[in-house]
Formats: sequence, C-alpha cells, structure tokens
Amino acid sequence: MSACIQVVARRAALAALFVCGSCLAQADKPVRRPEVKVDDRWVYRQTDKRRKPPSMVYEMRVSFVDARAIHAVIERQGGEREADATWTPEWNAVVAPDEGVVEVEKGLFQFPLSPGQQYSAAWEMRRPRAGAFHVRHERKVSVLGWEEVEVPAGRFRALKIQADGYFKRFDRPASDEARNTFWYVPHIKRWVKSVYQDATLEVVEELYFYRVQ
Repeated sequence: MSACIQVVARRAALAALFVCGSCLAQADKPVRRPEVKVDDRWVYRQTDKRRKPPSMVYEMRVSFVDARAIHAVIERQGGEREADATWTPEWNAVVAPDEGVVEVEKGLFQFPLSPGQQYSAAWEMRRPRAGAFHVRHERKVSVLGWEEVEVPAGRFRALKIQADGYFKRFDRPASDEARNTFWYVPHIKRWVKSVYQDATLEVVEELYFYRVQ
C-alpha cells in the first residue's frame, strides 16, 4: 500500500471514529421535552382484541399548543366523528379521545429522559359522561435505554420506557397489576410504539405515518 493510500485510509478511519463517537455522545445526551407545533401529525394503528374488528387507524393533528397544553384533533378511519384530546407539554394525558378526564399527579413522561433513570408516576381517570367510572394508576417508571424498533412507518432507534405498577377501580371492586411500555423517538416528537397490558387486556399502538416540523 502506498504512503498516499495509507494516509487516506487513516483519515477515513479517524473520520469514522469521529462520527461513531458523535453518535454515541448524542445518544448519551438527555432527551428533552419535544417542541410540538401546530399541524404536527401522526397516524397510528391501534390493536385491541376486545373490538371487532380488533384494529383501528386514526390520525391526530395538533390544533393548538402553548406552555401549558397540547391540543389535538383525532380523526378515526371509517368516517367516525372527530374527537378532541389534550395533553400536558410532556405528553401526559389530560383529556383522552374517549372523553376520559385525567388528573395527573406525576406523569408517565418526565423530561429530560436518560437511560437508567427511574421515577414514580400516578394519575386518576374519570369518565363523567359514561357513568361512575373512576380508576387510579400508579407506576414505577424505568428508562431502559436505546433499542431498534420496527413499525409500519419504518425502523427507528428509540428510547424504551417501561412503567410497572397497578390500577385500582373505585366505582367497582377491581384491581390488578399493569404495565405501560413506550418506544420514544425524539425527532418524531412522540412514541412510535406503545403497549398497555394487564391481566385481561393488551392495547398496542404503532406508528403508520408522521409529519412534523
């Protein structure tokens, strides 16, 4: 190998090391709260085997955002009427698309997020228009680290967040262990996949399409 080729090869190797190091450094940085903007949108497929058919596709489009809240319009596939939903700026639900009203004590998402981080979450939900429904959730949240995840929208490097705990109903005798898992992608400004599980239920959401600014 000539001296010139050796120099070029050495420079290429150093450049590769620099890029790799930069990627690792970026991965080690805490993930900040997303800067959500009006007209950001995401399309998800939600699968819940209790329903017939079990899968449903919906689009959520941000219609308003300020320092206190994110508001979005939810449009379900099949021509159903639009619904509204509201979250905190950290994507903790306040008003769900099914009209559930959430009182957040400590959110599932507490930015900035870093691998190895742990914290507690707790919230209560009521559905005033659907009777006496009232449930409390408590979780211990663990930010497990970065991993590859594939969904209909593509393959992403995501920060996996797992929340283990329980729910307890107040309107009737019912309680059980429960788990929420999220695969959060910073440049998507949201998770690309989420799974809710308890003894009788599993609800999975996967990203189909997104457009963010």
